[in-house]
Amino acid sequence: MNELGKDFEITIKKNTEKGKAFMEVLGTLTVNVKSPIPEYISTPHHEKVLAYFLDLELITKEQKEKLIAYLSKKFDQSIDFVKENLDKFGVPILQNDCSIWIKNPQRWI
Repeated sequence: MNELGKDFEITIKKNTEKGKAFMEVLGTLTVNVKSPIPEYISTPHHEKVLAYFLDLELITKEQKEKLIAYLSKKFDQSIDFVKENLDKFGVPILQNDCSIWIKNPQRWI
């Protein structure tokens, strides 16, 4: 388990597409991310944007199952495909759609 990820928590804005999806699927707007440093990703429109990545090790089994079903339906992919590739591709959360909180900042100074 990624103990360090517990220190990086974001709250997604509820009026965003991702916020609505997270409330529906995970039942929360606040989740842990892998790193407090966002990474550049390409959007489907080929824009470069900054994003954090959901720490999949810190969601419950039930939340992960719901997430897999949601992504399967949203992207028209099989459940098996999503299960096999979820860790590889991750779940990006756009930096502009959230606020980040770093718990235990003394660990990172």
